[in-house]
Amino acid sequence: MLSHNRSRRVLVIASAFPPTGGSGVQRTLKFVKYLPQSGWNPVVWTQECSSALPADETLLSDVPCGLPIHRSVGGNRAMPTLMESIHRCADKAGLLGAAAKRLDWRLRTRHAGSPFPDECASWADASVRPLLRVIADVGIDVLYSTFSPASNHLLAMKVREATGLPWVADFRDLWTDDYRYREASAPVRSAHRRLEQEFLESADMVIGVSGRQRNILASHLPGHRDKFVTITNGFDPEDFDGCSDHAEVATKGDRFVLAHVGRFDRWRTPDVFFEGLSRFLRETEAAKNSFELRIVGHIDRLTASRVDATGVIWSRTGEVSHREAIREMFDADVLLLNVPDGPNADSVIPAKVFEYLAARRPILVVGPVDGEAERIVQSQRAGLATNFDDSEIGQAIGRLFGAWHNSSLAELYDPFDIDQFSRVALTKRLAEWLDKLAARASEKRDPQTAPLETAAS
Repeated sequence: MLSHNRSRRVLVIASAFPPTGGSGVQRTLKFVKYLPQSGWNPVVWTQECSSALPADETLLSDVPCGLPIHRSVGGNRAMPTLMESIHRCADKAGLLGAAAKRLDWRLRTRHAGSPFPDECASWADASVRPLLRVIADVGIDVLYSTFSPASNHLLAMKVREATGLPWVADFRDLWTDDYRYREASAPVRSAHRRLEQEFLESADMVIGVSGRQRNILASHLPGHRDKFVTITNGFDPEDFDGCSDHAEVATKGDRFVLAHVGRFDRWRTPDVFFEGLSRFLRETEAAKNSFELRIVGHIDRLTASRVDATGVIWSRTGEVSHREAIREMFDADVLLLNVPDGPNADSVIPAKVFEYLAARRPILVVGPVDGEAERIVQSQRAGLATNFDDSEIGQAIGRLFGAWHNSSLAELYDPFDIDQFSRVALTKRLAEWLDKLAARASEKRDPQTAPLETAAS
């Protein structure tokens, strides 16, 4: 191992970093926050805040004091930002939505191959030379990059080629194997797959956020499965400080609140959920005035109309800070976790499930049979799970509502080991792998150093 007597530095490449917000920022931010406790000092390379992502100033409180953050601006963001705005308008109803759908299709068809691999490509390209100067100035032991966007990995790969530094490629989501991957152009799909294969071959360590996702990534490189590991998402105990007054499952209030925290849209919410909810409401007279669906975060107009059609009493907050989202979890009786359907969707563990666990509220999972999210919730005895069946969904909601009515919801939440999902513990695991990668790099210079151990799941 490297001596802990000298400072070790990991270069963190993430195009989105606070004050940019959103769920995708959390993983990188928490690693950066806790790595110094394990002897690793991060240096962050990012870009100026994007108008396409929400801002959350409250996240800056988690950024370590004195953390070196380099914000680089590269390329022209005008066209990508315009396309993103039009894409959001395409969700709207009426003439504006219809016109936006047509324009969205034409722009995406015209620009299908440019920029490549995504809208951050010009930033990545412009970052190479100044980033190499930073590395020469401060000294870096290991590179770390996070997907998505793919340009983060592209930049890391170019830097690795130029420096020979060991590289950790973290996949917060799958890329070409993801259930959302719908690239229409065959040549672009082929180019994406070739680039993804280059990432997997070039990286010294590849992280998946679930066991199944790790296996899917490793299947592209069967001769090197030992470099693929799993580090899940998690929760930060400090985010729950000050919530001790809500630490236990809530006692019965005037209205049962089923809350969904995060984006509630057509991509993440299966139609069958609304069918199951409607079925429950038809069959449960007592729920008509004492049941509320609360949406904490963004909801598009199409999905809002689906909620209206069920006849449920519902409310929405719009975009909120991460701190406010945590508070909303505590104010709910049950927390809803929708896992989408599609290829490899059973490998998905939505990151918020771990914060749901820490909020100490029963969880209702609607997702694929025997999916990773279902496995987490059931193994932790933290709620109920159903697959895509309206009858099962209706019955599960009915069981939770009945438990609330009888003041027995606490019986449906009895986790036994959520500390394993603490961001502190997960970051320590990442640091252990950084130690091993740095030791292997040192061993190449000094044959007396011990070799890297085989990766474990």
